[in-house]
Amino acid sequence: MTQNPVQPSPWVLATEPTSLGDPAGLVTLVDGQTFCLSGRSGDFSTNPTHGVFFADMRVLSQAKLLVGGVAVEPLAVSLSDASGATFVGRSIPTSQSDPRVLVVRRRQLGSVWHEQVELRNTGATVVSIVVELQVAADFADVFAIKEGRPSSEGEHSLEVREHSLLFGWRLGDVHRQAELSVDGPPVQVSMHGFVWRINIEPHSACTLQLDLTVALGNSWIERRHHHPNLPNAENRNEGWLASVPKLRTADRKLSAAFDRSIEDIGALRLHDPTGRLKPVIAAGAPWYMTLFGRDALISAYMTLPIDPTLAIGVLEALGELQGREIDALTEEQPGRIMHETRYLGVDAPTLTGGSTYYGSADATPLYVMLLGELSRWGLSDEGLRALLPFADRALEWMQSYGDRDGDGYIEYLKTSDRGLSNQGWKDSADGIRYHSGQIAEAPLALCEVQAYAYGAHLARAAIAVRLGQPEIASRHQLLAEQLKARFNRDFWLEKYGWYAVALGPDKRPVDSLTSNMGHCLWTGIVAEDRAEMVAAKLMSPQMWNGWGIRTLANDEEAYDPMSYHCGTVWPHDGALCAAGLKSYGFDADALTVSKGLLAASAAWNGRLPELFSGLDRADVETPVPFPTSCSPQAWSAATPFLLLRIMLGLEPDDQFGLKVEPIVGAIEDDLLLAGVRLVDRRFNVRIDDGVVTVRELGERPGGRVHDTREMPVIRMPAGDTDAVPQPHPTRRSPLLAARQMLERHRRH
Repeated sequence: MTQNPVQPSPWVLATEPTSLGDPAGLVTLVDGQTFCLSGRSGDFSTNPTHGVFFADMRVLSQAKLLVGGVAVEPLAVSLSDASGATFVGRSIPTSQSDPRVLVVRRRQLGSVWHEQVELRNTGATVVSIVVELQVAADFADVFAIKEGRPSSEGEHSLEVREHSLLFGWRLGDVHRQAELSVDGPPVQVSMHGFVWRINIEPHSACTLQLDLTVALGNSWIERRHHHPNLPNAENRNEGWLASVPKLRTADRKLSAAFDRSIEDIGALRLHDPTGRLKPVIAAGAPWYMTLFGRDALISAYMTLPIDPTLAIGVLEALGELQGREIDALTEEQPGRIMHETRYLGVDAPTLTGGSTYYGSADATPLYVMLLGELSRWGLSDEGLRALLPFADRALEWMQSYGDRDGDGYIEYLKTSDRGLSNQGWKDSADGIRYHSGQIAEAPLALCEVQAYAYGAHLARAAIAVRLGQPEIASRHQLLAEQLKARFNRDFWLEKYGWYAVALGPDKRPVDSLTSNMGHCLWTGIVAEDRAEMVAAKLMSPQMWNGWGIRTLANDEEAYDPMSYHCGTVWPHDGALCAAGLKSYGFDADALTVSKGLLAASAAWNGRLPELFSGLDRADVETPVPFPTSCSPQAWSAATPFLLLRIMLGLEPDDQFGLKVEPIVGAIEDDLLLAGVRLVDRRFNVRIDDGVVTVRELGERPGGRVHDTREMPVIRMPAGDTDAVPQPHPTRRSPLLAARQMLERHRRH
């Protein structure tokens, strides 16, 4: 592996990310490690973030189409899926006698970029017109673009060929090439781009084909286009899209969000070019089209009912990258699960072959939690035993390197100037604040990280019960119980009635009111007699903005509705809070959060962004976009799956395989969720006139699917959700199923 000799500091962003502009004017396409940002005309030339990106580098920075010497007027954009779009526009005459031409640009990503430009003469006379495509490739790295700084390092080259332009870039031993080739009418090629002089007969059309391919070093990425209008179309997502569950319901918000999430998760999957590893999930476009530990683990958890094999792929890849040595620069430690991997200095990127940084306090316990959940969702004993050594090394890290001072909590403190100051999910430098507004300084022990550690111990204990390891089960159950008692002693703020977001260097509580404690509900570390107070704080006017739960209460000194982590709404955060609310029996609150987030998704045609403003719904009657927000982004794309799971009460069941207990009022229309996945089993969930039916699907010879067994039928209670009293907290969290198993084990 060859490294860039002048590699920038990729792990720390010194300034606010470059604005992506109004989301309504931005078209983002994604296909694995390739993504493309453009305006609604299809051009990329006006916004500094526009272009085609591959393996953390922009390989085409300009593609401006001129017809008759003038840019095309955009009329409409249609997204075929997350990786393809059709742009419709028309030429703008420079004089009254000039004809108009309808321009249809069909763009498809697929190692790397293909575009078909169709020029239609809709009139009754011959059109003679000059068409020009101005192009450039700056090979800017994604970090420079994100920070808005120039990327001038390296030597650039350009070779003009008969039907293509070959762009080159070299820095030390690192070499990149991009070739843009054209097919169609005779073309004039220059260093500025391509020019066609075209005659189009009345009511006829002329088509131009554009193909961009990329080489890392001297290895060209295999062409793989899958536009439906092209012959021999090959779509890597087609098989996956055919295999995932299908939702049919009259609830348009729910169905739109679900369908959009299916498309986005399919496009965000990263495939190993060697075929050795299963696909994983990239964190999000445009800045994080790579494997992130925390993001992938949470996204895979949310996606379990849709495709549990993604969780297997994530656990396998992160296990392969698990820390083995102590390295202060990358913050690697034995057993630690990495934060992110990048490919700038790599000639042949694979899922686990990039430059890796380990500065995350929460990815390691989340790894164990996900393995425990995957065990519940049908992972075989063989698969479980293969991944268990990584989980056990993760648990060792939690009790050694993770607990820096031996107080029983996981803390973080960066060991490199290139590292992240904050190493939880709120990882901006100012993301953790005291009630006074003061920025909390590391080392910090975050409340949700301790909650994940609690969940990890429960998960390992449950796995031990399954595998017949009674001593291990008892040990981790005891560790979980001790941690819960310690946590409720040290993090609870009696004065305020909420949990501290963290303990500081002097063990003084960081006392602001944040959404982080909702994650504590999710794992079950919250004491039962305090759950009602926590739920009330999360749903208070200070935290609930009408669309979702704010990251920081609006009466805190540091609150800013447009701050990255101090007052905005993050959909994945709200979904985990909703899961926690439901787990303690606060069904009405969980439903309020779920429906609020689904209502917000309608503002973006079903796609939830990474985050949006914390402004109150009563103040501004539409969710306000955050200008640097990633979209699509993995855990936001996966959020509707978790919301649907919460609303349906959808959980694996030891006796029947799958159990469904919908929240009262959650599903108001008939519904069919066909093909819900366990690892090796499938189920149909149907709600007709309030009657819930679950059927397991089997295969007859020849692969034909038929119903094999009907589960118990449940009739949903009638009535208005708002009229249903909050039940007493109960132990119904899917993560606490481990505890229930352990209690049964101990009794026997």
